[in-house]
Amino acid sequence: MAHSSLARVAGRTTPEAPIDLVQLATNTLGNRDLEVQVLHLFKSQSAGTLERLARESDATVRRDLVHTLKGSARAIGAEKVALVCETLEGEMQTDADAPTDGLASVVNEVNAYIRDLLDS
Repeated sequence: MAHSSLARVAGRTTPEAPIDLVQLATNTLGNRDLEVQVLHLFKSQSAGTLERLARESDATVRRDLVHTLKGSARAIGAEKVALVCETLEGEMQTDADAPTDGLASVVNEVNAYIRDLLDS
């Protein structure tokens, strides 16, 4: 089991990075294998969540999906995704069909970053 954190990858932690790799390392106790697993899980879960949001009509289910994604985003250090989820949750209180385009955009950005990070 490797204990070399992804946060130690040179040049990867910048203010513009969509994932706070230091937060990720903290949450996984610096276990690189666990970091990789969690990142793969987020990528898969977030893509599935966006698909479900696009076809789901039940307001409660939609809010629950966004809330769950918010927690997952915070767990990997994707704070921008978490903040968009938080805003969207509020909007969904008054508009069950609140658009999710902004959420899809930030999730896609994070997932592209994950792909780049894991392929390096």
